[in-house]
Amino acid sequence: MTGLLAAFPSEQTLQSALAALRKEVLAPIETHTPQPLEADPPRSVLPLVILLAGLLGAFGTFALEAYATTASYPFDIGRRPYFSWPAYVPMAFEMGALAAVAAGFFGFLIANRLPHLYDPIDESPAFRRASRDAFFVAVRTKDPQQAARARAVLEALSPISLEEFLA
Repeated sequence: MTGLLAAFPSEQTLQSALAALRKEVLAPIETHTPQPLEADPPRSVLPLVILLAGLLGAFGTFALEAYATTASYPFDIGRRPYFSWPAYVPMAFEMGALAAVAAGFFGFLIANRLPHLYDPIDESPAFRRASRDAFFVAVRTKDPQQAARARAVLEALSPISLEEFLA
C-alpha cells in the first residue's frame, strides 16, 4: 500500500486540492491541518450509537428485572404486586447510563482509529509543519493506477512538497 503526502501553503489551496482529488480519485483522503477547516466536517454517527446503547441498556435492564420478578422467580413479599416497576427504574437508569458511556468511549476509539501508535506519515520531515503552518493532504491506496492519478492531480496543483510513503 502506498500513499502520497502533499503540503499546501493555505487552507484555500487545500480546499481546491480536496475538491480536485474527490472528483478524480476514489482512494481515501485524509487532511492534517494546524487548525480546524472552515468547511463543516461530515456528521458523526456516534451520538446515535450512544443514544441507542443507552436505551438498549436501560430497556434491557428493565426487561430483565421485570422477567426475574414476575416469571422467573415470583416472590410474594407482603402482598405487593409482582410487577412493581418503580423499583426497577433506578437500576435501569444506571445501566442505561453505563451502556451509553461505554458505547461513547469505545465508539470514540473506533471512530478515530485509536490506539494508533505508529503511522508512516509521521516519519516525513515536512509533516512536522502540519501542527504549525502547513496544510497537508494524504492519499492512501493499494491501486497503482489510483496512486498515479492522485500524483498527477496533486502535481497539477503545485504543492509546497509532494512525498510518497509506504502506508
